[in-house]
Amino acid sequence: MLPLGLGSLTRAVCNRARRGLYAGRIVRFGNQISEDGGNKSRRSWKPNAHNKRLYSAILDRMIRLRVTTAALRDIDKAGGIDAYILSTPDKKLQSDVAMELRAQMLSAMARQAAPPRGLQTLLPRAAAAAAEAAQPAP
Repeated sequence: MLPLGLGSLTRAVCNRARRGLYAGRIVRFGNQISEDGGNKSRRSWKPNAHNKRLYSAILDRMIRLRVTTAALRDIDKAGGIDAYILSTPDKKLQSDVAMELRAQMLSAMARQAAPPRGLQTLLPRAAAAAAEAAQPAP
């Protein structure tokens, strides 16, 4: 269940996109125009979504997700699924699964002594603060 206020972020997105990482891609509608007579018939273009298993270094396990190719490019650009989920704003994620994963990652980071190597520079301020609070004071 989403925290209060976050449900409004995902209401405009179709239910299928809420169950995976679609990176803002939605079903689009338009006309298919015949070559000969220019006859128009309605058609739809669906997002290029695939079932993938992505490794999370913070959770130390494989995560099964339905992701679009656009989301896979964004994940590569961010530096992995952990950095993508933690650094992408809520409004852009628009996914119940991603919000749940973010909560799991933040709680796992709070239990760990330090985030995985190379991830410190990619973390947003809130995640970095949670990681620092989890470290014992000297």
